[in-house]
Amino acid sequence: MDEFNAEYFESIGITYIQFQFTTIFGELKEVEFPAKNWESMKGGTGVDGSSLGFLATEQSDMRAVPDLRTFSILSWDGSVGRFICDLYDNDNSPCPTDSRSILKKVLDEAEVMGYYYMVRPELEWYFLDEDLDPADSGKYMDTVPNDELHLIRREITDQMLDMFTHGSPHTIHHEVGPGQHEVELSKESALFQADNVQTSKVIAKTVAQEYDLICTFMPKPFSEEAGCGLHIHEYLEDKDGNNVFGTKGGISDILRHFIGGTMEHADAISAILNASTNSYKRLVPHHEAPVHKAWGVGNRTALMRVPGYESKAHMEYRAGDATMNIYLGMAVLLAAGLDGIKNKTEPNTPTKKNVDHLSEEERSSLGISRLPDSLEHSLGAFKESTFIKNVLGEKLHSIYIDHIEKDLDAYHVAQREGYEDEWELNQYLDC
Repeated sequence: MDEFNAEYFESIGITYIQFQFTTIFGELKEVEFPAKNWESMKGGTGVDGSSLGFLATEQSDMRAVPDLRTFSILSWDGSVGRFICDLYDNDNSPCPTDSRSILKKVLDEAEVMGYYYMVRPELEWYFLDEDLDPADSGKYMDTVPNDELHLIRREITDQMLDMFTHGSPHTIHHEVGPGQHEVELSKESALFQADNVQTSKVIAKTVAQEYDLICTFMPKPFSEEAGCGLHIHEYLEDKDGNNVFGTKGGISDILRHFIGGTMEHADAISAILNASTNSYKRLVPHHEAPVHKAWGVGNRTALMRVPGYESKAHMEYRAGDATMNIYLGMAVLLAAGLDGIKNKTEPNTPTKKNVDHLSEEERSSLGISRLPDSLEHSLGAFKESTFIKNVLGEKLHSIYIDHIEKDLDAYHVAQREGYEDEWELNQYLDC
C-alpha cells in the first residue's frame, strides 16, 4: 500500500514497527525498529535462521518480508504497528522451512484445482492464578455471576476486533472446565485466519497478564478437567464463493472424498496437529475429544464432524490443539483433503452413535480404527509418510523430526525420574 511511509506512521502516532513471524514450532517472534526507518526496512530485514531453528548455522541468513495486508496497531500499545512476515532465502525465494509460505503454497495448489479454503477455528484456554489453579469456578456457557471473568474475555475479544485485518471473533463463552474459556472466530481465508490465531494467543496472554492471571492453551493442564482443543471448521468454495461441500441434507462427493483423504493421513497429521506429549492426555474417551478415526453428521465424539445445524455443509476437525504450528496444521489438513479429492478416496462408514461407547466389533464393522495414542505413535507415522514429506519439504520434515525426538527423550527422562507433570507444565504452559 502506497500509504505506508514514515509520514503516514507519524500521522497516526506510530513510533515503532514490529515485523512478526512464526517459527517451525509455532512460536511468534518479532523484530522491531523505529518507524522513521521505514524506507530502509520496508523490503524486509535479516533474521538469523539458525538461532530460531529454521536452518543450519552455515546457511542461516533469512529475510523477514512484511505482508502489507496484515498491518495493524498493537491493541496494548497504540504507538506500535505490526506486519506479519513471510521468510525468504538469500536468492529471494520463499524459505523452504517457513510455515506461512508452506500454507500459501498449498492454498495455491487448491486454487489451481478451482478451490478456495476457508476456516473457522475455535480457541480454548484456561485462566490460572499464581498457584496455577483455575481462576474461576464457572461451567459450560455459564452467565454472570458464575462467569466471573466474562469482562476479561470480552476485553480480549475487543482487542481481537481492533487488530484483525480480515475476519473477526464470532462467538465467545465460558467452556466446560473451571477457568476455561473459548472464542470461535468467523469464517475467513485460511492464511489470514492462521495470522488471527497467532494474534489471538498473544492478546489473550497479554490481557491476562494485566490482571495477574496466566492464560494457557496447554491441551491438558488438569487431568480431571476438560482439555483445550483447537478445532478447525473447514470450508471449500469455488471462485464464485459457492460451497462445494453440499448442504445439510446432502453431502457432496467432494466433501466425502475430502474426509477420506483426511482420514487416510490422520495418523501422520497428528504429529503436527497434536505436537506435544500432553496432547495425547486430552485425546482420551468420554471427554468430548476424539479417540477414533470416525466421522458423522452432528457427532461430537467423532474425529470429523459435519455439523447438523447449518444449511451449507462443512467439516470440523476436532482433534487439534494449540501446540500445533497453526500454519502447518491448516496446510496439512487442506493438503490431505485435496489428496482425497484427487484420488476419490472413500472414508469409512459414517456414524451418529457415540464412538466411545461402541464395541470393538462395532467399530471394526464401520472401518473405525484408533487415532495415535501417543506422540511416539504419531511421529512414527509422520516419519513414514511420503505425503507429509512432500507437503512440508524434506528440510522442514527432518528438522521437525529432530525437534520432536529431543522432546520425547527429555519427556522419558522426566517419566523415569518422577517429574513428568512438572516437565510438561514447564514445556507447554506457555504454548
